[in-house]
Amino acid sequence: MNLINHRFRSWVCAILLVIAPVTGVVWAAPAAVTHQEEPQTFEVRAESAVLGDLDTGMLMIEQASDVRRDPASLTKVMTLYLAFDALARGTMTMETKLLVSERAWRTGGSKTFVKVGDEVSVHDLLMGIAVQSGNDACTVVAEHISGSEKGFADLMTQKAKQLGMNNSHFTNASGLPEPDHYSSARDMFILARAIMNDFPQYVSLFREKQHTFNGIRQFNRNRLLWRDPHITGMKTGHTQTAGYCLIATSDKDGQRLGTVLLGTKSSKIREEEALRLLRHGNRLYETVHVYDKGAAVRQFRVWKGERERVDGIVEKPVLVSVLRRDRGKIESGLTYNDPIVAPLNQGDRLGTLTVRMGNQEIMSAAVVAAQKIEPAGFFGRLADSVRMYFGWQ
Repeated sequence: MNLINHRFRSWVCAILLVIAPVTGVVWAAPAAVTHQEEPQTFEVRAESAVLGDLDTGMLMIEQASDVRRDPASLTKVMTLYLAFDALARGTMTMETKLLVSERAWRTGGSKTFVKVGDEVSVHDLLMGIAVQSGNDACTVVAEHISGSEKGFADLMTQKAKQLGMNNSHFTNASGLPEPDHYSSARDMFILARAIMNDFPQYVSLFREKQHTFNGIRQFNRNRLLWRDPHITGMKTGHTQTAGYCLIATSDKDGQRLGTVLLGTKSSKIREEEALRLLRHGNRLYETVHVYDKGAAVRQFRVWKGERERVDGIVEKPVLVSVLRRDRGKIESGLTYNDPIVAPLNQGDRLGTLTVRMGNQEIMSAAVVAAQKIEPAGFFGRLADSVRMYFGWQ
């Protein structure tokens, strides 16, 4: 019976591929399905929590993910995002010296121990934020970028909205408790994903285990860096109102995961829960590379052009997160414009690649022209006009 089903599916897929050029739709057949472990119901020892894939953005586990809570020092990830953005735009460098104001020097809580009137390098300040969780270093960076910490907090909130962080509002750069300063587990995951994907050249700071400034050596508060070699960051936080918070990221076997915990009872619990979540995600889920960046999806017929064919490619990697047991159920389909007529510029959209599992669409991506196609000469255009009129290929 299985052999009959397999042959039937093969015939169906073959028929679909034959009729695809006419309908403008192509669907690839799924591979064989293998049995995998069932996902389990997860109750996390935290007020809010998420686990997700940093590459695809898919959330595997959510617990009160949109509830607005005090994010404590997880706020500093947004401060670092804006600092990395300034570095990428060239408005400052790692060697740039920033002046320490009295206000920055007086900032309470955890410190990098900058001194008023000193000029401190951006590198030391960012290490002070990422490793030492220095509130004073946050204020120095904020005042340099926006002129004041209040102005910088407004910029943080604006950037949050641009990133799709719909439950976040910032009133300071460090995460010190204030009534209108809040975020959510989902939003912090969005931020972690953005900083990892937008600034890969700088995120190694999160893996640094210690930093010495002004003769004072301090260790990274993220003790997961010592417990698991796959941990890549990212930030701890704690206040009396927020409880113990954590953004933890990992990279194992090509799968980049992130988990956010808000409102746990102790640093021990947040570490245990983060490792439990990350290992659960790595065990049960897989990041599938459907197409690499720049991969050709198919060749398209071009009418009235100096060339008859153009490669349709994806501009970004096409990745999806699925349960390992469901890997073989993934299908990729292509809808495209027909006819495609020259001229074509490189990057012109030709169609849409859709990835689905059964009746559920997982994601879609644009398929664009890999080459520029100039119009054919008069007789070439005339000949193709005739072919198009009579439906000749």
